[in-house]
Amino acid sequence: MVIRIHMPKSLSEELLKIMTSELGDMGQFIIKKQCKDLGLDPDSIRPEDLPKLASGLSASMKFFGTDKAKNLYNKILKLKDLEQMVEGETDSAKKLEDLIHLASASSNAGDWDAAGRHYDDALELSKKLGDKVTQGRIHRSIAGHVLRNGDYKTADKHLKESMAISMKLDNPKDMIETLRSLGNAHWRRGEYEKALGFLEDALARSQEMKDDEAMAQVYMAMANVYDEKGDYDTGIGYAKQSLAFFEKAGKMNNVATVLNNIGVAYARMENYKESVKYYERCIKVSREANYVLMNAWAMFNAGEDYAKLGQFEKSIKYCEESLSIFKKMKDSLGMSGALMSFAIAYQLKEDYAKSFDYFKKTIKIREELGMPYRLADACYECGLMLRKKGDKESAGKYLERALRIFTDINSAKMVERTSKALESLK
Repeated sequence: MVIRIHMPKSLSEELLKIMTSELGDMGQFIIKKQCKDLGLDPDSIRPEDLPKLASGLSASMKFFGTDKAKNLYNKILKLKDLEQMVEGETDSAKKLEDLIHLASASSNAGDWDAAGRHYDDALELSKKLGDKVTQGRIHRSIAGHVLRNGDYKTADKHLKESMAISMKLDNPKDMIETLRSLGNAHWRRGEYEKALGFLEDALARSQEMKDDEAMAQVYMAMANVYDEKGDYDTGIGYAKQSLAFFEKAGKMNNVATVLNNIGVAYARMENYKESVKYYERCIKVSREANYVLMNAWAMFNAGEDYAKLGQFEKSIKYCEESLSIFKKMKDSLGMSGALMSFAIAYQLKEDYAKSFDYFKKTIKIREELGMPYRLADACYECGLMLRKKGDKESAGKYLERALRIFTDINSAKMVERTSKALESLK
């Protein structure tokens, strides 16, 4: 009689099985690449390697959607109780590093409460250890975390703390990154001049350091600001400078992001033939790079502009695919964009009831997100739809709300367009 002894699988085997179940052969490639980047042996993964590996893998999986990152992280948690393991770590420096990894992994998986708790614990421990460099980086990470929920006040506080530490330590790279983060935070609030002040400072410092990647990141951020200000040519110029660097460096996720942003700028110039060219390039690159999130963004943007070019079937197809992805990812901002593309497509088909329903859903989400430009843009487009329908009274209410917001954030081009739309109602 043969007695078979079932030996427990190693962590390496378990993780390979998890990644393969999620992504097939691509999963094997990703785990090997992450191990190489982190200096780990993919055939001999230890329990103490799991926090940083969970962080790296969840970040990679996020490009395939938040659900993928969440599934992966939950499966890793079933292998080991990472929180308990980190809590029991006796080496304070290792514990600090692991807390940051857990915060990052939780954030990638969409577990905001856990991410916030881990970041707070990491910040407290870094203060006890007197690790100023890590403190500055944690402050910046917390700022990025709370900005997801539109908590600008808390984000500003942490970014100022990060800047104070970077200046005290005279750490130029961290200063550049914090300045860029401050610029992005003020851009999200519609405070364009403040945003550009921080970004121009970041650009000057990155040029002084001759740091091409830092410059490219700042150019991309500046392009976003100028685009919303209505200075489209300047924005596209900065975007194309960043695109050239990312293409040369082979950073295809960044390439996809910039291509989408250039498409948006051309769309705001009402040059839809040019915008869909960039969206289609973005869709191709993001699919090849398996960047699911950006693929979804480019599809709904393209869907809206194909509707404006009269290609309704293609428009609806792109919007449906995009909305399906964002719903699975529970990405509110993305959903609002896809819903608005539907609204515009149905407006152009003169199905005003459906269009108005989609506009109301879009506006509700954007009110909750606290991003003024996007909210004003939805109100403006809704006003145009109602004007076309012949409901001048309702159109005026939406256009007046859009005008107030565009005026508050000094978006000159959109103030001009909205004012003309209101004049046409008289």
